[in-house]
Amino acid sequence: MGAYGSPDVAIAGMVVGFHNDFESAIAKEDIDFGSPVFGFVGSEDKCYGPHLEVATVTLSADLAAGDTISVTVNGNDNSETFATTHAAAMEDLIDAINEDADIAALGIVATEGASNKVVVLTGPAGLDVVATASVTSTGNGTAEATVARSTAGKFLGVAAFVQNGGKDFGAETSCWKEGMSVSILRVGRIWVPAESTVADKDAAYAVTAGTGTIGNFTDVSTNNYDIGGYFRSNVSSGLAELEVRGLK
Repeated sequence: MGAYGSPDVAIAGMVVGFHNDFESAIAKEDIDFGSPVFGFVGSEDKCYGPHLEVATVTLSADLAAGDTISVTVNGNDNSETFATTHAAAMEDLIDAINEDADIAALGIVATEGASNKVVVLTGPAGLDVVATASVTSTGNGTAEATVARSTAGKFLGVAAFVQNGGKDFGAETSCWKEGMSVSILRVGRIWVPAESTVADKDAAYAVTAGTGTIGNFTDVSTNNYDIGGYFRSNVSSGLAELEVRGLK
């Protein structure tokens, strides 16, 4: 344990007790011990750390004459100016994004959302979709654009700690490496990195789009991922005991 210093409480990913249930999946990237682990429908044998594969652009009102909507997706800009109707402008915007070779090369696809004021940008598993959007007007348009990000994955559990060795590992560098079969705690108790607000018996969330550090767990629900579990200790030295209750 010397490679990990002298922890005051535990080590991230350290399992508590013996009544625990595990599953395994192949890591498609490096995954830290104690990290929330996500999987995707259709590729259940693969797993990832937390990512935001979905960005949803929403307009507050229909576009009007003189309006131009601009959307930047992972550094690639596209815009569309109102010509005939709001619906036509939004359809043309979606087409422009999908025809952008750089965006297509990333595997990101644009689709209409719940209405024609919403564009959903979805990337492949493990890719963070980063988008900004704005509307400029030379007329009387009132539309404003907002972007919300979320994960497309499902929470599988928490990456358990193992004593990895070798030349690539040392203090604070050991993890589940890409290509390894990850031991995922799906039911049971485990020590995890936690935000400073966490207290015993709080409902637990994986930090995604809300307040906190990606890879940590929190008791703040807003814009974070509800894992259906609970904390079983106060946070101490950045760690808290988490009760995991299965896929969510």
